[in-house]
Amino acid sequence: MLRAYRVAAGVALGAAALLSLPSSALAGALADPGVPRTWSAWQSDGTAWLAVTPDAAPPDGSVIGWRFSVAPDGARGESPGGDLPSFQAVCGRDAAGSGHKRVVVAVDFGDGEADAYPGERTPAQSAPKCVTGAEDATAAQLLAATARVRVNAQGAVVAVADYPSREKGGSEVTAAAASAAPSGSGLPITLIAAGAGALALLAGGAVAATRRRSRTGV
Repeated sequence: MLRAYRVAAGVALGAAALLSLPSSALAGALADPGVPRTWSAWQSDGTAWLAVTPDAAPPDGSVIGWRFSVAPDGARGESPGGDLPSFQAVCGRDAAGSGHKRVVVAVDFGDGEADAYPGERTPAQSAPKCVTGAEDATAAQLLAATARVRVNAQGAVVAVADYPSREKGGSEVTAAAASAAPSGSGLPITLIAAGAGALALLAGGAVAATRRRSRTGV
């Protein structure tokens, strides 16, 4: 009788300890290594992450997040962890050039215990980046401006920065429509180049005019 009581007490304590674990640790303890994982896209509304599709074209001033996580039974997976990035803090107050937009892109490689495939090491998490892209650039194209991105035939992202490494298929997304820009980078490079060219022309004109006046003695 005493032994049966001890066994029951041990089971109860074990169950209580399991239930007290954080959800991520619990998922890692219970998840089958064969359970599917997925990259999912999210957009911040200022207070929470809302699910979006990789082909969505976020407007100027948006904050986009990507997360790799366990997705059992075809579920979407979890939203990015940590605090919601601030557009003003990452991209500053400078507006994008004509025909372009500025978007914050945050990438969460997931929990190393709960989300990573067995034997895989989760890449180091990086700070959100400010990305400048064409007005019609998609969430996947903006992501491709920060890292190598591959998608499957359905357009779903299967690997970011070659993670997970077991995912070898898919085609690479071109980042031609978007490019990474440092936070608070100021004026777009095209405007800076145009301004420099105009200054060079003005300087050349001033030199020519000075030479003409010296020749005529004026």
